Amino acid sequence: MRGVIVPLVTPFNEDYSIDVSALEEHVEYLQEAGVHGIFINATTGEFTSLSHEERKFLAEKGRELVTSAFYLVGTASPNTLEVIELTRHAQDIGADCAVIAPPYYCPLREEALFKHYSMIAEKTEIPIILYNIPSCASPLSVQLIKRLALEYSSIAGVKETIDSVNHVRDVILEVRGERKDFKVFTGLDQHFLSTLTLGGDGGIMACANFAPEIHLAVWRAFQEKRFEEALEGARKLAKLSKVYDLASSFGSAIKLAMSVRGFSIKPVLRPPYVADGEEVREKIRGLLKEVLG
Repeated sequence: MRGVIVPLVTPFNEDYSIDVSALEEHVEYLQEAGVHGIFINATTGEFTSLSHEERKFLAEKGRELVTSAFYLVGTASPNTLEVIELTRHAQDIGADCAVIAPPYYCPLREEALFKHYSMIAEKTEIPIILYNIPSCASPLSVQLIKRLALEYSSIAGVKETIDSVNHVRDVILEVRGERKDFKVFTGLDQHFLSTLTLGGDGGIMACANFAPEIHLAVWRAFQEKRFEEALEGARKLAKLSKVYDLASSFGSAIKLAMSVRGFSIKPVLRPPYVADGEEVREKIRGLLKEVLG
């Protein structure tokens, strides 16, 4: 599992119900674009706003729809037992791996985090991608990631949504140095090329919902050693990632950008999140015009 993986938005109707037809259309679009993986119930998918039953429904629907890419399912929760249940469900429906952020809300010490992931790994068999996102949950240190990777073969990689090249470097050097098959992905569009350059395996990046052609161009150019083209694409991604600074939330940024680009997915977020108004939309429109033409 390598390359460009898309953390899928969850489309909603105006009444906040799941827009299944828009979901089907978007998954088809991404597969036709050639992305390498699709990740449902992601942070970008507003998973904390979904019920337990909705998360299972989306996981099952995604498994039905994703036929030409790796299929990842998010199973994070503040409740370890719920994570185990959701991870077993992902395993049972045939997902390629589960992506698990640390418990959120209450800060946890490393021993508690180790116990959390240990219990999950010991009670499931599906490959697990750790999800390090310090802005939303307890951070995963390099040493904790290494300890988990060396103790549990099912802990197969990490998604690093952390604005630190040094941290990603240390994970690649220290964890991959002892476990060659451990995967390292960035969660930040602007860190895609630097992660590849350091020896990482790809990215799980939200802007690929509306501009996967840029991410895929960077990936192909890097793999084929056309480094000037890779740099040109990386500069576009760096500018494109400014979309997050324009909106009040990542969900609003991505869905407004999709709306500007003509996707059928509505700029509707479930409360407590709200989509920004016309002023923000126009700023996003200007950014996309500058980067994408």
